[in-house]
Amino acid sequence: MNKRKFQIAVIGSAGKEEYLKIKPKSKLYRFAEEIGELIAKKGSILVCGGKGGIMDRACKGAKKFKGITVGVVSGKERGTANKYVDVEIVSGMVNSSEEALIITMADAVIILGGGSGTLEEIALSYRNNKPMVAITGFGGWGDKLANTYLDERERILILSARTSNEAIDIVFNKLLSSGDSKP
Repeated sequence: MNKRKFQIAVIGSAGKEEYLKIKPKSKLYRFAEEIGELIAKKGSILVCGGKGGIMDRACKGAKKFKGITVGVVSGKERGTANKYVDVEIVSGMVNSSEEALIITMADAVIILGGGSGTLEEIALSYRNNKPMVAITGFGGWGDKLANTYLDERERILILSARTSNEAIDIVFNKLLSSGDSKP
């Protein structure tokens, strides 16, 4: 019997070093790498935007444990994903379409920090009833929206975690262990 693997999206802060030429936050990147490692150890597939920042580090962590990584990148050119991406999906468009693909392929979403692109992914997750957990302590939209609903419909509570292990525990033991989320 062929059992489908969970697909876990990791979203959040892009590589500021790519566009602001500043040194990355090592603690944030260490958490992203740990998340990737833990997703791989669970036998799940890591899905992300495939570029720098937390995406690069999460994929790097997953590859340490022979995990499968999928990067959905904007534009029309192959070969733009980070070196740890196994499957590069080229969206063919710039901005927005890749966010929708990342979220619709995911069984659950883990948030680390994040700017406007992350906010878009969070809204898409909410509208598509995707379970979410935000690792707090890194600023950005993850911290701002942890333990909240996005609107009065109260579709999905964005749960919070303080560590990588806690986030993975929430995803696999609370969010994916019940209901229709199981593959």
